[in-house]
Parts: sequence; C-alpha cells; structure tokens
Amino acid sequence: MCREDPAIRLVTHPLTGDSPGTLRRIEAHVWGTPGSGPKVYVQAGLHADEMPGILVARHLIDRLNHSEREGRIAGEVWVVPLANPVGLAQWTAHKPQGRHELAGLQNFNRGFPDLAELAAPLLEGRLTDDAAENLVLIRQAFAEALRNLPRANDTQELRLCLLGWSHDADCVLDLHCDHEAILHFYAAPARPADIASLARSIGAELVLVQEVSGGNAFDEAHTAPWVALRRRFGAAHPIPDGCFSATVEYRGQADVRDDLAAEDAARLMVFLGAIGAVRGEPVPRLGTSPVLPLDAAAEVFAPQGGIVLWRVAPGDHVKKGEVMAEILDPVTGKRVPVVSPTFGLVFRIELWRSCLRGQSLAHVAGNKVIRAGNLMSD
Repeated sequence: MCREDPAIRLVTHPLTGDSPGTLRRIEAHVWGTPGSGPKVYVQAGLHADEMPGILVARHLIDRLNHSEREGRIAGEVWVVPLANPVGLAQWTAHKPQGRHELAGLQNFNRGFPDLAELAAPLLEGRLTDDAAENLVLIRQAFAEALRNLPRANDTQELRLCLLGWSHDADCVLDLHCDHEAILHFYAAPARPADIASLARSIGAELVLVQEVSGGNAFDEAHTAPWVALRRRFGAAHPIPDGCFSATVEYRGQADVRDDLAAEDAARLMVFLGAIGAVRGEPVPRLGTSPVLPLDAAAEVFAPQGGIVLWRVAPGDHVKKGEVMAEILDPVTGKRVPVVSPTFGLVFRIELWRSCLRGQSLAHVAGNKVIRAGNLMSD
C-alpha cells in the first residue's frame, strides 16, 4: 500500500519482495494540488542501467522545490527519480543489467497492462455525450481496473504502482537514454502542439511519432488506450485524447554530467511552464525539430561479426547506400561495409565496438515508411 508523507510531499510504495528478507520501495516527489491545473508525471530509471535521465530528474526535483517555495506551482507535478529499484540492483559480472528483469528476461519497459481492454467492460452504458465527462469516467475506469489486477511478483507490482500514479495524468514523460545518440523523443502524433512545445523546450534534435508502435511500453500505455477506446465507443460517444506522453532519450549512456543534467532540467521546467503546470518560466525557444514517423526509421544490421569501425556518428545525415561503418574480421582481415538502407538522420548507434553477425548496429530516421508491426527493439 502507498504511504504519503504530507510534510515532505513524498509518496512511497514498498514492494512486497519476491523472496524472504528483501524489501525495496519506489518513491514519488509531489508538488501542487490535485485539480488546480494539469497533472504532470515524470519518471526516470525504468531502464535502470540508464543514468542520464535519473540525474536530470534529481535536478528537476531541486528546481521544483525552489518553485514551490516561491509559490509558482500551478498544477500537480509528480517526479519519480528512480522508477525501478529492482533493476538497479541487478548486476552480473560487474555489469549492470537493469534493462531486463533477470528472472524471465522481460524488458522492464514492455508489457504494461492494456488499460483500454481492461476498462472497456467497465465503461459499457456509462459514457455520455460530453467529452469532459467521459475523460473523468475513463480515468475512473482505469483506476478501478488497476486495483483489480494481480501483483504476482515485484516486476508486476512495480508496473502497477507506476501506472497507478500516472494513469490520470494529462502529461507523462518517461526519461531514458540510448547507447550513443542525439537528444530525441518518441510520442503519439495525436497532440502536435504538445510535441512541438516539448521539442522546442528541451532542444530535441528529432521526434519520432507513431500512433501504436507495439510492445505496450510505459509511454504508450497512456496514449494507446484512448485510441482503442475511440475506435470502440467513438461513433456514439466523444472520446478525447486524454494524455500526452513521450519517451525522452537523453542522448547516450556516457552523457552523465551535472552541468548537462542541470541544463536539461531547466529546459524541462520551460516545458512545464508552457503547459501551465508551473508559473514564471521562460517561453520555449523558437525553431522546429524534424518530426518523422517511427515506421520510417531504418534499423541497420551487421553483415558479419567482428570489430565495428564507424565512419558516421549520431547527428550525421546519410544517403541510401552510403557506407556507415566497416566490420573487421580480426582473424582473416576481411572488411565488410555497413551501408545505410535509407536516406536520413543517424540518431543512435550501439555502444559496443564488437558485434555478432545479424546484430542491430544503428537506426536511421527517414521519411519513407519501410517497417510495420512491432517497431520497438527489445
């Protein structure tokens, strides 16, 4: 059961523990008053081996504490600086393993409950002709459905705790990082004004959009249900786009610096100001970021195993057929080129400089649809 400390505005959820003698907890810092303005939920560390977002969240907490002392919180803001204490404790052979839970190798950021499927039976005969009323009814159904789900292990309990805190938010930001990457984010395309505001506020170099990308990651668990409910009930009842949600990739694994994280937190505050959650913040900078479909982002694979010798870096533009890297077989000396399958922007590459044949090496964001189905790598 969650516990709230009204003195320091800390909400704590202790995880039951999968084995005797173990106890972990998830903590959320909360500012503002429910219903006073938009509810914003920010979390970091769901992939617990990714430190940039966790450091950004810690700086964001300090800034929000300062804003609260000045009386500038206009909405309700939740920040969970470490969303996955289970994954943070997973190390194997001196290397962190916080992306997948070790018991079943499930990705911590996949397989969140399908709120539309769970809530739809609860909504039959209850929806009205008023979109605002339906927003409230749907969020109530989400909450009821989450309360009734089993908590069979720490990973399931963790997912349900996070959704329990965030299911009724107007805006959800899930902070991550990639291996080596530019600053980019993923979002559903339903609310373009919010996409543009977030991109300008945080200085994103790329936005990748898809209505449903597959896997039911945390961000999509907040947007896909509204799409599904509109398909089911929309002909008879108005269903709004109840949440803007984004997965923000704060560059790469090694981009962990106090000065960089402090600047990123300041830019997040600009976004909170733009959506009316905090007063007195600067307006977002001018300019635009490329907004491209996720199903046009090409995945690049290794033609042989060996040593990866890159010719490009994240942020570079490439032409279709351009050599991005070579793979060197150190035994035979054979070098095989890695070519781009499309024209576009290299936005991420793998951290490791060794590879196996067929391994994913990079992604190139283009504007021509080339993929379908589940678009999220595991």
